[in-house]
Amino acid sequence: MSIVDVVSTSDFNLYAELLHFLESTDPALGNEPPPMYAVTLRMRHEDRRRLMDSWYHPLAIGQSLPALPIWRKETKAISLELEASYAETCKTLRIS
Repeated sequence: MSIVDVVSTSDFNLYAELLHFLESTDPALGNEPPPMYAVTLRMRHEDRRRLMDSWYHPLAIGQSLPALPIWRKETKAISLELEASYAETCKTLRIS
């Protein structure tokens, strides 16, 4: 699962809320999670334990967007190139 939240007018962080619901933490969030971020989550099993891996990137206006892994299988990922996707969308919609 991937979440790309680029809404700059809200102080809500869905990823932080999800971790709170799961009674988990991510040190990358800090004390006040930023409202704009991109994250990919992957569930996997190790022995009898269920684990969640995350690739978290805080976002800021004017900075390049990251690439996120999209997991097709537990050991196989493809790359979601957010910056390239954004640039292509801007080109297609003729916005700068």
